[in-house]
Amino acid sequence: MKKFIKNYKVEIVIFLIAIILIFFNPDKAMLGIKYAVKTFLYLLPIIVSVAYLTGFISEIIPKQTIKKFVGKESGFKGKLLGGIFGSLMIGPAYVFFPFFAELINNGASIGVIAVTIAAWSIKIQWLPFALSILDIKFVLLINLFIILYAFSSGYIMELFFKNKKI
Repeated sequence: MKKFIKNYKVEIVIFLIAIILIFFNPDKAMLGIKYAVKTFLYLLPIIVSVAYLTGFISEIIPKQTIKKFVGKESGFKGKLLGGIFGSLMIGPAYVFFPFFAELINNGASIGVIAVTIAAWSIKIQWLPFALSILDIKFVLLINLFIILYAFSSGYIMELFFKNKKI
């Protein structure tokens, strides 16, 4: 029981707050519960897809292949691959964190994962829309800064976690 409470502290606190709110304002509490269920159902396909992808990576792709393409030895090429992958990804970042953890456990470089997460904000698929409503100079500059930040964060994270496991 202690382990359960330790692992789910935040969820327990949120549950208790929800119970208290039901007594004070049941109408608002029900709206919150409906919104939570709606959000959960919206995210469920993404969560299941990422869980499948994580299992697939873990069981099908050999660790040596992961190390070769996105491991510590991959250097700039691995970070570039991570940057491309990150800029193409859609969905909420937190859903992919178990996937990233599995990649790290299978030999992926922390720097590559950092670049991937940082490059997530580029959203290549949204560039035509951004260019249609924003100035081209702004769009190009902001994406250049994001790329520079992504690669910088990758190298900095490698320095911080040189000999450590996450």
